Parts: sequence; structure tokens; C-alpha cells
Amino acid sequence: MKVSSISLLLIIFLQAQDRIGIHQLEMEYYKANFTPQEDIDYNFVFQKTFSNQSLNKTVFGYHPYWMGASWLDYDFSLLSTIAYFGAEANASGGIDNWHGWPSNNLISAAHSAGVEVVLTVTLFNSNNISTLLNSESNRQNLITNLVNSISSAGADGVNIDFEGLSSSQKENMVQFITDLKVAFNNAIPGSQVTLATPAVDWSGAWDYDELASISDGLMIMAYDYHWKNAPTTGPVAPLTGWGTYNVTWTVNDYLTWSGGLNDKLILGCPYYGYDWPAESGEAGANTDTSGIAKTYSSAEPLAHSYGKLRDNDSQSPWYRYQDSGWHQCWYDDSLSLSLKYDLVNQYDLQGVGIWALGYDGDRTELWTALEEKFTSTISIGDEVIQPSSIFLYPAYPNPFNAVTTIRYSIVTQDAPLLRVYDLKGRLVETLVPDNQENGIHEIHWNASNYPTGIYFISLSNRSEKVIQKISFIK
Repeated sequence: MKVSSISLLLIIFLQAQDRIGIHQLEMEYYKANFTPQEDIDYNFVFQKTFSNQSLNKTVFGYHPYWMGASWLDYDFSLLSTIAYFGAEANASGGIDNWHGWPSNNLISAAHSAGVEVVLTVTLFNSNNISTLLNSESNRQNLITNLVNSISSAGADGVNIDFEGLSSSQKENMVQFITDLKVAFNNAIPGSQVTLATPAVDWSGAWDYDELASISDGLMIMAYDYHWKNAPTTGPVAPLTGWGTYNVTWTVNDYLTWSGGLNDKLILGCPYYGYDWPAESGEAGANTDTSGIAKTYSSAEPLAHSYGKLRDNDSQSPWYRYQDSGWHQCWYDDSLSLSLKYDLVNQYDLQGVGIWALGYDGDRTELWTALEEKFTSTISIGDEVIQPSSIFLYPAYPNPFNAVTTIRYSIVTQDAPLLRVYDLKGRLVETLVPDNQENGIHEIHWNASNYPTGIYFISLSNRSEKVIQKISFIK
């Protein structure tokens, strides 16, 4: 019996060691493969977000630094917090790489839309985490560095992402978060301190109860149930089924061990999946080698191309194809995510998290799922508040070759302007003078005399501005 227990512990330990999460995998990949973009002036896109929708849950989205200016396409009206991912801490409490933080343009744009911005701080080495947390001076050094940087950036708090926490550091982690929260409360009143926490606490290192109580939220990484090196194919975030561990099990585990602090739990959901070489086309087949991460924007069109399948046990989409053998890709779509959002509402959790913003590309259905599950219409009496006095319809075609059609509507006494800017924020052309009448208008913009690339259409009046990205190709 004793041997059996030791063997079980060894299996669990090895399994935990093999489960390197998507946050760490992608951080390591892009450190080696990402080229920072030119520092571009986006001041012209700062705008107020007008919406007749109100979020009734937290929507906490990670913006990885390698996604660059993809935040220009985010629907800020459906976000409450953007977590800039991220800064890399070291064992002594210093920061080895800020990865472009602070992103002043992102912070300004988010704040103008009423969205908070926090910095995610990562540490993925178990020994380094222990060295940091074992030392009061090291912990204080990191706290000081974070408070100073986030305060000077005018940001709103911090998200701690330590993966590989040892059970020996359980109490030290609680002490660190306690001190961190006090420091931020003193430096930035109303700021938030959250943590990224595991779907399964393999090592028994996380004190959910204490951490939920002293922090502003636990962002549960409820994904990677089947991970890059998983021995079989399967759902990245199964709602139900597929053995003991799934999203529903994780939620119940947190509710039990956090003392029922529903309002501190944020259910993280994946905008990605894994494509594995497999021994066969059957669901749950053995994998031949490691999987490759696929963003939703890549996986969804491929699923429709190869034939989209849905696993009833996990409520997850997947597809299979043959290319020198079988491949299977499992991911999440608007339907499977909506079912997880239902779980958030059913258990009255604080809200939902996203790994990662921008992974849906130009597609809109994942934003629609958030809107359907987590918004309500604001009314005054019987009258619905109008979202804006100007409206910019999607340009078509987009991307376009030479000519695109731009439609817009005006319901205002203010004189509007319709302009085109290039990627560096320079005015390219004024399309409409300031003497337009109210109503819906349409104009054709011929870009044949300009270089190919990304442009921005700006419709503005004295108090409002709306921006749309268009792509000119030849």
C-alpha cells in the first residue's frame, strides 16, 4: 500500500512537470521569434466608446505583447480589464524583460473606453519562484519594482502568473500577495491585484481560500486539459466528461476550496487549440509527437474546410485531416465558449478570462458570444440610450484592391469629418468636408495612388470619433 501511494505521487509529479502551460510555451516561443514593431503614434485613434450595452460580469482579457497593435480591433465595450502580458520577473525580485511595457497608447485608449489595464508578471521556474518567495527582501524588491512601474504608467494594477509553485511556498505566496495588495492599495487606491491560477492544483501549493480572500480575483487557467505533449488527442477545455478533470470539475473544486467566494473567481477560457499528429482519426487517439498551438482565427476556417466535428462528451469542436498521417485539432468556438459562460452565470462567478485577445483575428463571433451572455441594455424610463450620433459601417470589400466602399450615418448638428490615416497616424486624405447632412452616406475610396498596407478610416465630430482598420492589397 505504501509503495502504491509513492508510485501514485510520482505519477502525479511527473504529469505535473510535463504539463507546461500555454502561457509559458508562448512566452518562450515569442522571446525567440518575435521582432518588436516600430513605435507608432496611435494618438489619433483614442476615442470614447459609445454603447447601449453594460457588462454585468468581469471580462478579463490577456493582451500578449507579441500581438502588437491588435488592440485596435478589440471591442472595448465588452472588456473590463486588459492584462498586458507581460513582464518577466527573476528570483531576486528584479525584472529581466518588460517586453514593451508600458504600452502608453493601449493604456490611454483603454482608459478612454472605461477599461482598466494591468501588467501581468510571470515567473515559470519552480526554483526561482522558491528563491523569490523565501526571501522577504526579494519579495519586497519585486513589489517596489511593480508599484513604481505601474504607478508611473498610470495603469490599474497587476496580475501575478507564477507557474510551478512548490507546496513548500504555500504560505509565502499568501504573504507575498498580502503585502502586494497593501502596497498597491496605498500607491494606487482602487487598483486591482489578481492571480493566474491552475486548473488543477497538482502539487497542493495553492491556498485558494486565503488567496481569493486577500486578492481581487483568481483568474483560473481552465485550459490545457489536453496540452502540447499530451499522450492522446482531446479537448483543450472540456466542459464535462473525459475523465476526472474538466472545466466543471475545476469550478466545483475552486468553489469548495475557496470557501465559496464565487465573486473572486474568474473562469479563464481558450481562444486557441492544439493540432496533434495522431495514430488514427478517432477521437482520443494516441499522439505521435507534440502538438502545435492554433489560434481560433486559424482553427475555425480549417474546421469548416475539413469538416467540423463536435464531441458531445466535452461539448468541444474538433476536426481531422490527413497529411503524411492523421492529424487532429481540438479547440473552442463560440458555442463551446458560450456553454462555459453559462457556467459562469450559473455559479455567479466574478466573470470570464480570455487567453488571448487578438487570437480571433478579424472574426466577430466570439465578441458576439460575450455580448449575448454578459451584457444588458441600459435604459432611462422607456427610452433606450442612443450609443452614438455617428456610425461607421464595415467597409467592403476589406481587404480591398484599389477601391473600397465606406458607408456611414450622421445624426448630429456637429459637422463630421471622414478621413483616412496611414499606419503611422499620418493624415492621408480627407474624404468628406464638414458640410454633410444627417442620414446614411456612401463614398468610394480609390487607394491606387497609395502604397499597399494598413489604413484607418476615421469618422469624427466635435465630441466623438470612431475608427475602422482597412487593408489595401494588390
